[in-house]
Amino acid sequence: MMAASRPRREVPKVTVGGHFERVAAVYESLRTTDEAPVRAICQLLPDRRVTGLDIGCGTGRYTRLLGALLPGGSLLAASDVSAAMLAQLTAASHGHALRVVPLLAAAEELPFRDASLDVVTAFNCVHHFDLGRFLTAVARVLAPGGQLFIYTRTPQQNARTIWGRYFPGFTEHEQRLHSQAAFRDAVRRTGGLKMIATQTFSHPRSSTAGRLRAQAEGRHYSTFSRYTPEELRASITAFLARLPSPEVCWVDEHLLVVAGASRRNQVEPDGPGTLANQAIKDQALQISAGRAGQAPSRRPGGRAQITPLCAQPIAGDDLRQSAQIGGYTRGGSSLAGHVL
Repeated sequence: MMAASRPRREVPKVTVGGHFERVAAVYESLRTTDEAPVRAICQLLPDRRVTGLDIGCGTGRYTRLLGALLPGGSLLAASDVSAAMLAQLTAASHGHALRVVPLLAAAEELPFRDASLDVVTAFNCVHHFDLGRFLTAVARVLAPGGQLFIYTRTPQQNARTIWGRYFPGFTEHEQRLHSQAAFRDAVRRTGGLKMIATQTFSHPRSSTAGRLRAQAEGRHYSTFSRYTPEELRASITAFLARLPSPEVCWVDEHLLVVAGASRRNQVEPDGPGTLANQAIKDQALQISAGRAGQAPSRRPGGRAQITPLCAQPIAGDDLRQSAQIGGYTRGGSSLAGHVL
């Protein structure tokens, strides 16, 4: 007699934007930010001012680190699908030497002209994207010699975290991560990109049971939004009981993927400082939490349901009239903002 199959677990219907709208106010206090990969990235950049984009920036934890280490005169934009997260970035960016331009935009639909960016970064967020479409979008906007840096965890690394080892169902719930081989294959299949290198980072961690409980209850990882409320409460209780002591130590591992713009399918930029550089100087999107509902909708790990934010790609002179950065273009009307 054939055994009955286990019923398929229903994933709560929470979009990526919806999850981060909920946790934006406490997100930065619950997360750990790694400085080592940012320093490694900056060592690989040219010794000149650059124009960059930090995709999936959230509250700007890594954006601010990156901006502080870029050469003088550099310009940096930061994009996310959550207006509430961008509002936190805006509030925290005042007083910093480098002006960061926040953009409400999906990773698969980048509102920049072809070959207009020198560097694109994505820290701990690529599992939320459609990987193929994201890489295609980056290949289009990277200038000749431009570089893409993806900082993430592989499924194997995730399984070795404190959560993967002790939190019930953590690795089973988190099926959105990509292996190193998957990244290499995806880059190889993307016209205009070439694989340059990968690097593994190991970070010693220590924490208390109370701190770990607060992180899980605060859903500091979007993985926890894939649990039902009842399941999450029961899993937190089991997790705390499984910990070997009230104070624990472990090692987190991350992968840095470095890809570069190849000559294939690439156009020459219109000229230095005339595309994204000038656009970023001209205008910026002023985000308020009240615009949260305008973020592109995406289920965690799923394909984005994108409403394009720009009728045309960004160009410096066009920006003053249409506010391509600094608002939304819908039927000829715009909501403009200001440079931070």
